[in-house]
Amino acid sequence: MELDFLSTLFNPGVMFFILGFFAVMVNSNLEIPESVVKFLSLYLMMAIGFKGGVSLYTSPLGETGLVSVAIVLLMSAIVPVYVFFIMRRFENDFDAAALGGVYGSNSTLTYITAAAFLTSIGVSYGGYMTVALVIMETPAVILAIMIAKWSHPESANKWIVLKKALTDGTLLLLLGSMIVGYLLMLMGNDTSILTTFISGDMFTGMLIFFLLYMGTLVGQKIKELEGFNLGLVAFSLLVPLVNGLFALWLAVLFELPQGSALLLVILCSSSSYIVAPAIIKDALPEANPAKYLTMSMGITFPFNIVVGIPMYWYLVTRFLPA
Repeated sequence: MELDFLSTLFNPGVMFFILGFFAVMVNSNLEIPESVVKFLSLYLMMAIGFKGGVSLYTSPLGETGLVSVAIVLLMSAIVPVYVFFIMRRFENDFDAAALGGVYGSNSTLTYITAAAFLTSIGVSYGGYMTVALVIMETPAVILAIMIAKWSHPESANKWIVLKKALTDGTLLLLLGSMIVGYLLMLMGNDTSILTTFISGDMFTGMLIFFLLYMGTLVGQKIKELEGFNLGLVAFSLLVPLVNGLFALWLAVLFELPQGSALLLVILCSSSSYIVAPAIIKDALPEANPAKYLTMSMGITFPFNIVVGIPMYWYLVTRFLPA
């Protein structure tokens, strides 16, 4: 299915994200309570994990799934290394390693937005992409922190880093929900009771409401960019773009289905602003969160939501058969 760029851009999720951003820019008193935001984020993690488990049962990993997982593992190994060696010329080792970890990981919300976009236009994707999402979440962070530790052996305890990465609540909920969905299907249990809760109009509505909140949050981060290093701004746009286009090339090379190809590109072009920063903040306290958080949430995330998803989908439909 081919859509022109503008019709892809103006979908409800993106428009409400822009609305939240605009509200902050005009100093509106629009505010969404933190308790509501916490519920929405947990709901979205559970929903996408459960649906991934069901989809994984109905369409097993197979060759295409293994290729997709291999690609995200490759990217999670390459990105932290090349980012570190490039950025250490301009930043200290800790900030360079932190940026490598954040940009070598992925944004679950960007993935969910792209998945919801595909659902809204009637394009399917493999359940194995949720496996790829979960697998890519932590290796880059661990590798980046290990690089920093090798440069400064006193900086972090590797076992504490590993434990925190593997027991992160978001990761556990994603992985656990995927396992629950898969096991329910495996045992022949009826999952239709949960269908209305984790998919359809309810899922779309929850996602849109969360994107409204993210628009306000990104707006606040953008306001913090005054006087921000222009080199870091350029990095926040160019590195994800390079990673995304490289992933697109690999998707075309291995002839992945269009829906799965888009999600693969989004995984590789996005950056983490929840899981990875939370781990890095404790493991590398020497790194400056104001840099990697503002870059990931304030620049890369909105770029991928507003420009990246429609642009990559446009390219996917041009280079891969429907």
